[in-house]
Parts: sequence; C-alpha cells; structure tokens
Amino acid sequence: MSSNKTEHGFVSFVSGGPGPIDLLTLRGRSRIESADVILYDALLDPGFLDLFPEDAQILYVGKRSGEHARTQSEINSLLVEFATQGKHVVRLKGGDASIFGRLAEEIQSLEKEGISFEVIPGVSSVTTGVAELGLSLTVRGISRQIIILDGHTILEDERSWIGMENFQGTIAILMGSKKTKELAETLIQKGMSGTTPIVLAENVGRGNPIYTTSTLADTALNEIPKQSTGPGILYVGEVIRPLLDRTKKTLGYSSQNLI
Repeated sequence: MSSNKTEHGFVSFVSGGPGPIDLLTLRGRSRIESADVILYDALLDPGFLDLFPEDAQILYVGKRSGEHARTQSEINSLLVEFATQGKHVVRLKGGDASIFGRLAEEIQSLEKEGISFEVIPGVSSVTTGVAELGLSLTVRGISRQIIILDGHTILEDERSWIGMENFQGTIAILMGSKKTKELAETLIQKGMSGTTPIVLAENVGRGNPIYTTSTLADTALNEIPKQSTGPGILYVGEVIRPLLDRTKKTLGYSSQNLI
C-alpha cells in the first residue's frame, strides 16, 4: 500500500522478517540499499548492517523490554523530520510491520504532514515459528481460525477474551513467554479445555530454535520455563497435538532443540 502524495521525501516501512537476512524480501532489500536514512529496530541480524548504504544516516531506535533507545513519539518525529528534508527514509522493523509494530501510529504522524509512504510486508515470526515446528496454523476440520494476541497486555483487557470458550482454531501469543502460567490459567477459566496442547517456540528463524510442549492444564500448574534469552511465541490449539504426541514428556512438559 502506498499514499499518492509526493511533495516531501518518502518513507518506506520495511518489514525485516524474524531475524536472518534470507527472510528479508527482495523489495525490502532494494529499499534499504537505496535509503538516505534508516531507522532500525532491535531483534535484527547484525548482518543487516552490511546492507546499509555507506553514505546513509543510520539511527538505532530499537525498543526491548526496559530498554528503549527512543520513545515512540521521538520515532514519529524523526520520520517526519527526515522526510520533510526530502530524504528517502527506511523505517526497518522486525517481523511483519503490521503485527504489533506500532505501524499505525507512525503512518498517522506522516499523514498529518502529507508525507508519502509505502508499507512493504514481510515474513512474520508467527508463520516462521510454526513452519519450523513442521506444523500448519490451519488444518481442515480442526482449525479454521487464527488469533494473534499480545501476551504483554492481554491479561489486563477482559474484552479480548470474549468468545474464547467457543473458539475452534489456533492462538498465537507474542510477548507472552514470561507469563505462560497466567495465560494458561486464563484460557482455562475462559472455557478452553485443560487438555489443549500448547508449545513455546523460542529463537524462531535464528538457526537455533527451541520448543517446549505441554498442555494448558500442566502449564497452569508448572508454567513453561523459558530456555533462552531470545524471543518466544506461544501456540495454543489442536494443531499442536502431533507435536505434543511425538515429544517425550518430562515433569509435565518437554523441551527439544530442533537442530
């Protein structure tokens, strides 16, 4: 998608994918290589730095838990500032920019100033993780729906759980790997069966993925311990059942490195 205004510079929102450069799209790469200014996030492979033009202005604006290089307001202002100077700005984001990337806020700041932009989609960590598990998010007769939740704030918003008791699909929870016990307890309270499979996938797309399988009931009792310091994704639903069945259980959960 792109706007049709051209009086200022131009902003390309580039989705960098889950980490490695070979999951960056060709279109995204071409925008990076032609940028005058690049504002980039955390969680990207250091190899991305090799793609940045030597004469480009590079600013790290990443935000990790408790460590924010820039506030969201500052990022919005930087995009406007550089674009109004007539520059081609690349806003490089991890994963797919449209999923929990605060993309809408940054677009809104550009639209207020009449600045042109485009959004380049990318490979999401949600699809990368399930691919590395050898599973599908949808399965005929088992899962025809997908919900992507923000595990960081979902526990604070009762509205987001409405209808969960009748949900027949797959749930992917980002930023919830440190709250597995609370999330499992809530899903059971909202009507999901305690026998529903759950898996925590860590470091997806980075060459060293780790997954830990369990059930909601076991996770509500024992949580799923995180095995790494990298990001994790929780998948919940019957599509996980084959993975659960083929993994040897230990103390209510089982963990395995995929390589």
